[in-house]
Amino acid sequence: MITQIEKFGATWCGPCKVLDKTLEKVTGVYVKKYDVDQFEDLSEERGVRSIPVLIFWDENNQEVDRLMGAVSLDKINEILEKWK
Repeated sequence: MITQIEKFGATWCGPCKVLDKTLEKVTGVYVKKYDVDQFEDLSEERGVRSIPVLIFWDENNQEVDRLMGAVSLDKINEILEKWK
């Protein structure tokens, strides 16, 4: 079960802003947002090479999935459903 989504993006990134609007509609899971310019070390540790990226974490604090780009709410919900 996915318990958290990490979103890596930047204030200057257009697709990141679009994704932020989509993430406002996600329910039932905690969403933590990181700016790659402020969290360079964490971004590198997570292997973030392009933005935006969503990293899905399970109850064991393990990464279980990852999406890149300004994905749709349907795509996010598909991942959440897959890991129920």
